[in-house]
Amino acid sequence: MAMTLTNRGMYVLGTDDASALDLRVATFLGAVPAVATIRDWNFLSEVSTTESSNVARQDVTGVTLTEQDGTDSVEWRGDAMVVNSVAAGETLTHVVWYKFNASDAAAEIIGVDEPAATLVTNGGNVTLPAFSVDISQA
Repeated sequence: MAMTLTNRGMYVLGTDDASALDLRVATFLGAVPAVATIRDWNFLSEVSTTESSNVARQDVTGVTLTEQDGTDSVEWRGDAMVVNSVAAGETLTHVVWYKFNASDAAAEIIGVDEPAATLVTNGGNVTLPAFSVDISQA
């Protein structure tokens, strides 16, 4: 599954300066929720799966927002992050991108990404997927 943008994420993109957001990522374990469920999430506190205890939440760097007139789209991008020396024993199945706030109840979810392959922690480094959203006109 590619990135699933939440309805709240689209709202944030339409009302905030997307390139200036304090964008962060959290990693989760277990079954990835259905797309319909993800789209209706608003805040990080609503995520029902278990958050990784081995991977700390990360700030997203290199966030850009680019208008593409040739493809009638907007590209919202952020760097892939490498988390060093992650303790062994977890299988990361999805990452949640969110707009940081003081509490999870106020941290607005932008979207959820399920990597092409699960990320198994083994004591080494883990590379999280790059943040990537394309919004285009139908």
